Amino acid sequence: MRRIQLLVACDRHAVSRGQAARMCMIASLVTGMLMYFMDPERGKRRRHMARDRLFARMRRVARGTRGIFRGAAAETLGVSHRIVHLVPHPTEIPDDETLRQRVESQLFRDRHIPKGDMNISCEHGMVILRGELESTVEIAQLEERVRHMSGVRGVQNLLHPHGTPAPNKERSLRSRSG
Repeated sequence: MRRIQLLVACDRHAVSRGQAARMCMIASLVTGMLMYFMDPERGKRRRHMARDRLFARMRRVARGTRGIFRGAAAETLGVSHRIVHLVPHPTEIPDDETLRQRVESQLFRDRHIPKGDMNISCEHGMVILRGELESTVEIAQLEERVRHMSGVRGVQNLLHPHGTPAPNKERSLRSRSG
């Protein structure tokens, strides 16, 4: 029994073949590097070159890391600015000419809206639409788009389909014929 215990104790301190091979490789690499850097003729130059390369790599990594942090800080600032501008601020009511130009620029971005058949004017924040369009559906959609634009207090729609009299002229036409 005592003999078995001694064998177990010896096996515990034994090194496996794989571990021995690894230790041999590491020892030979360390010895090779020591010989390379401690060479009496060129060792000093090699040590200085290795040191310079190491410091240059550290500087490049630090520069890259600074760039990454600077980019992250800029992105964070941009996100905070975008979040601040998501909240609509009460804007100053524009004058009539500015409002007219704003309505025209937003409406006429759509290529399907006939620019030549329509006249837009503004009076005290009220947008007045005059002219002829193809259908009453198109007229209703256009009025709704203008009504939801910022700075517009109201919409007076005098648009009418082709071939029908303007809404502001119907009364005068009826009085002439009657």
